[in-house]
Amino acid sequence: MSFRTNVQYLRSQRNMTQEQLAMLVGVSRQAVSKWESDKAYPEMDKLLAICDLFGCTLDDLVLGDVRHPGSGQRASKPDHQDAAQATSTTHATVPVQSAMEDVTGYASFSNAYSLRMAFGIALIMLGLAFGGLFAGVSQPTDAQNGLAFLALMIGIVLGLAFLIPAVSARRDFRRRHPYVADFYTDEERSRVYRQTTWELVCGLAVVLLDVGINSAGFLVWGWPHQVRGFVFFLLLALGIFLLVHAGTSHRMMNLRAYNRQIDSVDDGRWDTYRYEHRISNAISGVIMGLCTLVALTMLFSGNYDNLFGWRIPFWAIWIIGGVFCGVLQSLIGIFRKPPRA
Repeated sequence: MSFRTNVQYLRSQRNMTQEQLAMLVGVSRQAVSKWESDKAYPEMDKLLAICDLFGCTLDDLVLGDVRHPGSGQRASKPDHQDAAQATSTTHATVPVQSAMEDVTGYASFSNAYSLRMAFGIALIMLGLAFGGLFAGVSQPTDAQNGLAFLALMIGIVLGLAFLIPAVSARRDFRRRHPYVADFYTDEERSRVYRQTTWELVCGLAVVLLDVGINSAGFLVWGWPHQVRGFVFFLLLALGIFLLVHAGTSHRMMNLRAYNRQIDSVDDGRWDTYRYEHRISNAISGVIMGLCTLVALTMLFSGNYDNLFGWRIPFWAIWIIGGVFCGVLQSLIGIFRKPPRA
């Protein structure tokens, strides 16, 4: 087989288009088309990139047959050496490995992204927890209000220190790797889906337990407002961490959704998916609108730091609403699956 035939065979084994191969190697689609029509030949770094991508040797790719590993080396040997080796060793026809390799580092990137998003939102909730602990007394002093504001700002700053770099890194990764070949095996998918399912169940359990503990603290144990608020946001931070990490990890596993901006497949299934995406964004908009209404009502009614008995400042309502919108999008990412090719 010639080089162009080898490339065509490798692409067909992965169901990969010329455009997708071009993006993975870092050339234009026209360059791949010229390779496969014998009008041009790739440079050495591109040849090595193709070898790394498909798990074959340079000799097999250029001189031999990628369907028969080692054929390129045999073709470059003298005839008598090749005959001697053929008599001593039986070369079975072995197909090129069926599993794609993570040549772009997508797995490590997605794991880091999921953790950053979960930690960022959880730290903001922890800022609310400690802020409420300082300012939740019936008659807070100026020093207590100052400590509450400082704790909240520290939580927000630390949270944004995780969230902003995570979002920026995701945009940069998408710019450098607009297409990522689906390298996940069925076993890896099953493992991640089991993990995210358990995180989802545990996160919901923590949130329900939080509500129960706060209800018992108010009705049975007689906890003061600041203790109830601290425990509420502390447990809520843990539950939200699990929910956000589960949703983000599940969504990042679907490379079909990641590649949808450049894929040529565009049918009614994707129209439905995009419609559902707009609906989820609309729900988030309604949540933030209600938060704005509540915050402005608290502000102009003079009850700017008391929400149904909770010592919560009016401006914290927007933060709480934004956190719940993030949780909502994570949950939707779990249950709303993009169509597969």
